[in-house]
Amino acid sequence: MHTIDLLALATAAVFIVLMAGVLARQRYMLRVGGAVPLALRTDGGRWGYGIARFLGDELRWYRAFGFGTRPSRVMHRAQLQILSRRQATAAESSSLPATAVVVECRHAGRPCTLAFSESAFTGFVSWLEASSRSY
Repeated sequence: MHTIDLLALATAAVFIVLMAGVLARQRYMLRVGGAVPLALRTDGGRWGYGIARFLGDELRWYRAFGFGTRPSRVMHRAQLQILSRRQATAAESSSLPATAVVVECRHAGRPCTLAFSESAFTGFVSWLEASSRSY
């Protein structure tokens, strides 16, 4: 084999191992309780795809593609409010599933847009309404 062939083979092997690691991380994160797929858009930018976990009074969002174990964004329940709910627009339909529930929110005074499945949206609303205090 030529050196170029070996280099291409090694590069392909490294790529496959890295992608397997990313997929394994996603599968693990989705199996943990309180985890749902969630698309996030801030400041009218592009949609970011990831996994959200409800943990106490925090919604922790992790990027879909990556190796990190720390959340990319943390939203606190007390600072999060729903402004409106709608279906994906025609422009968004190429980026989001047709059944996505798009939720315009405000977190810590800044606008953000979330996109959930219908069942994940129901869980999100329940989490927002739940009190962190036990009686």
